[in-house]
Amino acid sequence: MVGLSVALTLARRGAKVRILERGPKCGQAASAAAAGMLAEGAEVSAEGPFQDLCRQSRALWPNWAAELLADTGVDCELERTGLLRVTSSAEVSRRLTGSRAWQLSHGVEVSDLLNLAELRKVLPGLGGTVVAGFRYPGDWHVHSHRVVDALVAACRVHGVEIETDTEATALEPGSGRPRIRLNYGEGLEADYVVICAGSWSGGILSAALKTECRVEPIRGQIVALDPGRPLLPLILYGDDGYLLQKRSGLVLVGTTEEHVGYRSWPTAEGVELLTGIACELLPELAEARFAYAWAGLRPHVAGGLPLLGRLEDGGRVLVATAHYRNGVLLAPITGELIARAVLEGEDPPALAAFSPERLA
Repeated sequence: MVGLSVALTLARRGAKVRILERGPKCGQAASAAAAGMLAEGAEVSAEGPFQDLCRQSRALWPNWAAELLADTGVDCELERTGLLRVTSSAEVSRRLTGSRAWQLSHGVEVSDLLNLAELRKVLPGLGGTVVAGFRYPGDWHVHSHRVVDALVAACRVHGVEIETDTEATALEPGSGRPRIRLNYGEGLEADYVVICAGSWSGGILSAALKTECRVEPIRGQIVALDPGRPLLPLILYGDDGYLLQKRSGLVLVGTTEEHVGYRSWPTAEGVELLTGIACELLPELAEARFAYAWAGLRPHVAGGLPLLGRLEDGGRVLVATAHYRNGVLLAPITGELIARAVLEGEDPPALAAFSPERLA
C-alpha cells in the first residue's frame, strides 16, 4: 500500500514511474493482512513526531479515499465509526488515564473515563471482564483490500508501469543514477529509486549501507467471523486484540505479533487465541460462524518508527518502509512526503525524525 501510494502521488504530478513487485500481485504482504484501522488515538502511545505524522495522515484520508473513488470507482469503505478502547486491568486503566492528558493537549478526541455500565450504553454486549475504557471518536477504519485494489487501478489510470514477479535484490546508490539489480540477473537505472519493500527491505538496505539493516517481519494473523447481523457500530480495542465489523457483515479479529521469520500463514494456535479474545470482548461472537483466517508480515525496525527519506544526503535513493502496524493509516502522508522529496530535491522537515541515516 505504501509503495503504491508513493507511485501514484508521483505519477499524478507528472513523474514516469515503474513499480517492481516481487510477488505475482501488489499488496499481498503487510497490506493484505491489515484490518484497515486508522487509529491514532488507540495506537500512538506518546506525543512527538510520530503522533504528528499519524495526525496529518488521518486528516488526508477522506479526500484521498474520495479521489481514489473518482479515479477508479473503487470504494475504500472509509467508516468514521470511532473506537472504544477498553481494558480489564486497573493498572492499564490508570496508564490510559495518564495518557489522556497529553492526548487532549495535542488535539486527540477522547472521552472521560467510562466504567462498564457506561461502556455498555455504547456497546450493550460488552464482556463482563472489562473494568473501564475510553471512546475515541476520531479513530476510523477502511477496507484494506479495497484500498490496494483502488491504488493499483489508479496507478494504471495515471500511467504507472507495474512489473510483477520482479524482485530488486541490490542497488548501487551513489550520486549519479542509481542502478538496481534484479532477481533474473539484469539491471535497471532510474533517476530516483524509492525502496518500499516492506519486510524484504533489509537485504537491499544492508547492501547499500554496508552495514546490517534489520527490517524484521512480524507475523500478524486475523480471523473473520460472521455473526449474521450488525453487531459492532464502532471499533472495539482491548488489551490483547481488537474487533471491527466491515460492510460485508464480517467481524475481523486481530491480531498476533509473532517473530517467526517469513512464515506468512495462519496457525491453529493463532486462530484459537484470536477467537478467545473475540469471545471475551463480545461474548455473542461465541455463536458466530467462523469464516476464514489469514496472516501477513509487517515490517518492523528497532524503535518502532518507520524509515522515511533519503538513504544519504543529496542521494537519489529514498526509503519508505517499516510502518509496522500503521501502514494503512500512514499511506497518504507517506506518498505525499516522499513525492515531495523526489520532486523538490530534498527531504521535507517532517521526515527528519524518520531518516534512514539513523541506521548507519
